[in-house]
Amino acid sequence: MAAPVRHFCRQFSRLTCLVRRQPNIQDIASCHTGHPYAGASAGIDIGLPISQTSGKDVLRERLARNRQNKSSAELEKAARHRTLQVPLDEVKQEWELTSAPYHLRRIAHHYGIFRDLFDRADFLPQVTLRISYDVQEDVTVPVHSGNFVAPTEAFQAPAVFFDSPEDNLWTLLLANPDGHLLDNNKEYIHWLVGNIPGNQLGQGDEIFDYLPPFPAQGTGYHRFVFVLFQQDGRVDYSNAAVSLPCRKLQERTFETLEFYRQYQDMITPAGLAFFQCRWDSSVRETFHHTLGMREPIFEYDHPKQYIAEQKKFPHKKPLQYLLKYMPKDKRAKIRGFWPNFPDRRLRD
Repeated sequence: MAAPVRHFCRQFSRLTCLVRRQPNIQDIASCHTGHPYAGASAGIDIGLPISQTSGKDVLRERLARNRQNKSSAELEKAARHRTLQVPLDEVKQEWELTSAPYHLRRIAHHYGIFRDLFDRADFLPQVTLRISYDVQEDVTVPVHSGNFVAPTEAFQAPAVFFDSPEDNLWTLLLANPDGHLLDNNKEYIHWLVGNIPGNQLGQGDEIFDYLPPFPAQGTGYHRFVFVLFQQDGRVDYSNAAVSLPCRKLQERTFETLEFYRQYQDMITPAGLAFFQCRWDSSVRETFHHTLGMREPIFEYDHPKQYIAEQKKFPHKKPLQYLLKYMPKDKRAKIRGFWPNFPDRRLRD
């Protein structure tokens, strides 16, 4: 009887969440996401329209393909002789057209991309971005969905490719939501190119020139997010333009959500890719030579060890229990004749 009771409680909680007389936005977000307030834009799709495919048509096509493969004598012979080869390029191409956008959207939610850039509004990245950094002559580092790229490898602007008709216009944005030195709610814009004809990135209008990643020492991993917007026409970005090259972090302070709100009638997010990056020695050169400032270094302030109040009668406690409450000078004397001091955490 436990399972039906759990099912009834779950359905009853959903019903009370839906029929509450005066719901506020926090209650609505909690009902749909399972946790408290999830952002004012939670559940809003700001992307391109999704073409829905009938499940019956997909099943019918899959069954027809299975019948065709089973009736093929060549495939049966290759499978029997263990010489059957799967065309991985075709499989990847089919995956990019069908399941990849949904997988990427789920990964972006997991990494908090939509939460920090669009206030939890999301979109389905229907345009596949192929981004790679040229490290050496024959060595490239690709950008997928959260892979690690060192600042040394991302020092130069990457090569960006995507499929597009020649008459379409695009905007490409690269932002870092984790790296602002003064305000945790702001971002730094590292690259912004608008009015890109087709997929010719070099022919677009560069609003912000490319700035290498500079995750400060001691701040861990930073997310660097590429967002591709499809334009309805030519967009005037003169209000956001700055003098190039831009080397002032104050001018590069950015908010992707405000940028989208300002131009939402003309641009629609269509593509997404991101990588993670942390400090290395090249960041110091970026601060000194590119930005012309001292390198900030962050350190973690470890709190003092918590020691509970001593019990008068410590039941079932070993003798080492008393060492935590012994004065430092007494512990120093014990270390002199006791090489294997038991509690290393209390060492000065």
